[in-house]
Amino acid sequence: MKLKIATLLFLVLTLGFACKMEDKTTPEYATKAFIEAFNKGDFPNIYKHTPAKEHIIIEQIEKMMNEDKDRYEKVKKNRVEIISVTCKEASDSTAVCHGVYKLNGQEKSDDFSLKKEDDHWCVRLSL
Repeated sequence: MKLKIATLLFLVLTLGFACKMEDKTTPEYATKAFIEAFNKGDFPNIYKHTPAKEHIIIEQIEKMMNEDKDRYEKVKKNRVEIISVTCKEASDSTAVCHGVYKLNGQEKSDDFSLKKEDDHWCVRLSL
């Protein structure tokens, strides 16, 4: 009897956590992760959510941040709250997303162009 209860409890908890997990294969997820990483100077995750061909741009930003340690420490403390991200897939490998978020309490909105690279959605940089 105790084994049945323990098994049932395990299944309920597992299903509960599985239902709350966000699908990491969507352009919405990639956009949210990029917004958060970019605004906090989380370079490993910025690289993860941008196309490889554009990493040279991220390298330059990272270099500038590392040269100004005080500014970089400030950026790391940014508070980012994602309000909404909506995406329209233009094809199997491209999408356009609109993100609304708060950065240190100030509401912002941006549009993001994404492309799929090795079955992974990446935010394209436009400077």
